[in-house]
Amino acid sequence: MKKSFSRRDFMKGLAAGAVSTAAMGIFHTGVSAEESTSATGALYTPGTYTASANGHGGIVTVTMTFDESSILDVTIDASGETESIGVPAAEKLAEKILNAQSSLVDGISGATETSDAVQAAAANCIYQASNGGIVENVAASTENTFASVSNTDWLGSAPEISEDEILETVNTEVLVVGAGNAGLMTAARAAGNGANVLVIEKSISSMNERHWLGAVGTEEADAANIDIDKNKLAAELCRYASHRCDESLIRLWINHSGEAIDWYYSIVKQYNPDVSLHMEWDVGQGGHDTYYVPPVMHNFQDNTEENYYSEATASYGLSSLTSYALDNGAEIRYETPLVKLEQNSDGRVTGAIAQNPDGSYIRINASKGVALCCGGYAYNKEMLAALNPDAYLSTVEADASSLNTGDGIKAAMWIGADKDPDPTAMLFDRGVIAPGETSDGNWDKSGYFHLGSQPWLKVNLNGKRFCNESVPYDFILHAAYMEPGHLYNTIYDSNWMEQVKQFQQIGCARIEPSESGGKLQIFSYEAEQGLLGGLEEAGLIQSADTLEELAEKLNIPVDTFVATVERYNELCEKGEDEDFGKEAYRLLPVNTPPYYGCRQGASLLCTLDGLRINTEMQVLDSDGSPIEGLYAAGDCSGGFFAHNYPEYIVGVAVGRTLTEGYLLGAELANS
Repeated sequence: MKKSFSRRDFMKGLAAGAVSTAAMGIFHTGVSAEESTSATGALYTPGTYTASANGHGGIVTVTMTFDESSILDVTIDASGETESIGVPAAEKLAEKILNAQSSLVDGISGATETSDAVQAAAANCIYQASNGGIVENVAASTENTFASVSNTDWLGSAPEISEDEILETVNTEVLVVGAGNAGLMTAARAAGNGANVLVIEKSISSMNERHWLGAVGTEEADAANIDIDKNKLAAELCRYASHRCDESLIRLWINHSGEAIDWYYSIVKQYNPDVSLHMEWDVGQGGHDTYYVPPVMHNFQDNTEENYYSEATASYGLSSLTSYALDNGAEIRYETPLVKLEQNSDGRVTGAIAQNPDGSYIRINASKGVALCCGGYAYNKEMLAALNPDAYLSTVEADASSLNTGDGIKAAMWIGADKDPDPTAMLFDRGVIAPGETSDGNWDKSGYFHLGSQPWLKVNLNGKRFCNESVPYDFILHAAYMEPGHLYNTIYDSNWMEQVKQFQQIGCARIEPSESGGKLQIFSYEAEQGLLGGLEEAGLIQSADTLEELAEKLNIPVDTFVATVERYNELCEKGEDEDFGKEAYRLLPVNTPPYYGCRQGASLLCTLDGLRINTEMQVLDSDGSPIEGLYAAGDCSGGFFAHNYPEYIVGVAVGRTLTEGYLLGAELANS
């Protein structure tokens, strides 16, 4: 069964509602025709049949009408799916199923979960029509386990494409692979600087973007009198990466992110005059003494919105870059995945072979260069298990884009490109599974627990506290990896709302509006209440009036757990964490029933290890030499992160991505 509730539900305005337990798995409705056995010789029992399955962000419902010999109509309700990807994918799948008269049609690239759900539900409708209305329990997905995916040949080799299979040739100056943050930034800047640009994107639209833009030295920061010590910031990022990084790339972001985000804002403002760039200047101004928390977080906010929550960054950023690129002569081809790169006899990358929506191949010659901006490999379980087994075994919930399957990384490695030696994933401490479940590939049996990032009491599966809970998102997950089952339990009580206010979390964990006057980024307390209610109804959060009962529901040793909570409450009363050193203002007791708890693991967003590049974003070979004509930016590239994501430097990942795209676009246009 798919996850019952996710962050995406709230992005679509469903934050305050709870989730029905029916959303935990595939469910079916009745048929509108009388249920009867098909007449002899008839293929179907005429009527209208309906079935549903869990998709990427919600329930997908397929309704199909049959006569005795054919499918007459297919309608799909995918309103809970991503508006820019899942919804149009469902529309195309309806047409495909009707034309093929079968559920066995090719899925839509980049919309894997939506496609799986549609195909499963359609198969169910056909089964009902073929069997007099009898419902079959069809599963929408197949569970993977570490043993089944970790030993696969994830890299493989470049496919052989014969010349007679290539039906089209296109000439351009700059080929950009991927229409996300890095790709659209690269394309917009290159087109704006006069280059002829072609963008290919394997999905039917651009991916969703992140809300937080990390930058140093923007005009907004200057207006707020923010003065960041750039050397200290560089040292902190290198320390996070254990110095297994390219400090020159880190300093490239530090020195150029201000101009990059200011330029980005000028484009957004051009197409959306009511949107402003806001920065949270109060981030890092107090409380987090153990970690350096510089004020680098920016986002776009819609000044016409009266409510606290503003989706302006997600709604207007990439759409503005797309419009700017197109207005400056760029072309974007969707449903056109990269197949392989091409080189001349000197080893220079001359272009690529891609695939058209109809399955035919296209040769794209790029005289100035090819920019790989197609993300990481978080949604490729084989790559993840092989390259980052710790992340695979820690993950219980995937919030990653289904587009991120490592295509660009593999294509570059097929021609000799080098890759980061250290795996790095952006893991959030927000995945939740039912007591008794494990983390071995069970991404489909989970929920999204946003409050998991709050520094409440955490205990391992034996009921013992194991570290200071006041740490960045993935640090608690790394600590838990050393514990039984690689998982842990978060424990809190009915005072959770007041405690969240006192915790003073930052970034996407923040619920309280910032002192700097910005609008709430994602969640409100009402949204949290809706999320908690849905998770509890689904059996992913447990509640009890006694600690003993809670331990039993969480399947952990009762005596050990009760002793742990009593010790923790004793330290809270003292105001000093003698065991692990948590800050006193975050040392808050568990003493007001009902008590709550849940089993947690990682929510995987993306991978951050990629192709080695230099400061011109040229892809490097194993000798550290540039592969002429080949460039990379964003999560497809590497050298910036290692082992973890520096969460307290808010927005650094997408800030790095946009800055590299900004610089790369100009580099390619002027080459």
